[in-house]
Amino acid sequence: MSQLQKKEADTLFELVKEKYGDRVTADELDEMRKGLDAILSAATAMRAVKLENGDEPYQFFKPSQGRNS
Repeated sequence: MSQLQKKEADTLFELVKEKYGDRVTADELDEMRKGLDAILSAATAMRAVKLENGDEPYQFFKPSQGRNS
């Protein structure tokens, strides 16, 4: 995690603590921090994908193999 990402995570976590800190336990705050880190990690990966204006969404195609599948 870069310094900028760490600062973003710390800032967002402080906002969460400020808003919900009096209603959750320390263990719950720890779990929230882990969840926030996972979300920011996924967001960083998404930001790394370079798209052009005309890029179409990815379409997953799975052909049907009959009525029961």
